[in-house]
Amino acid sequence: METKIFEKATKAEKLRTSEAFKTFLSEVVEQQLGVFKDASAKEDQIAEAHAIIRALDKIKAQMDRAVNDAKHVKRRQAKKS
Repeated sequence: METKIFEKATKAEKLRTSEAFKTFLSEVVEQQLGVFKDASAKEDQIAEAHAIIRALDKIKAQMDRAVNDAKHVKRRQAKKS
C-alpha cells in the first residue's frame, strides 16, 4: 500500500511541477476569468467557467494531497526506525 502512495505522489509531483502543466492550467484559468470579466457573458457561461475553475482547484488539491500523504508515510516510517 505504501508503494502505491509513493508512486501516486511521484506522479503528482512530476505533473504539478511540470512547466507545460502549469502553463496549461494558467491559460485555462485566465480564459475562464475572462468570462467573469465579460459583461455580455450569459449566466450559463458564467456557471460553466465557475465549474471549470472549481474542478481545476480540486485537481490541484488532490495532487497536493497525494504528495502530503507520502510525506506523512515517510515521517511515520522514520519514527518507527
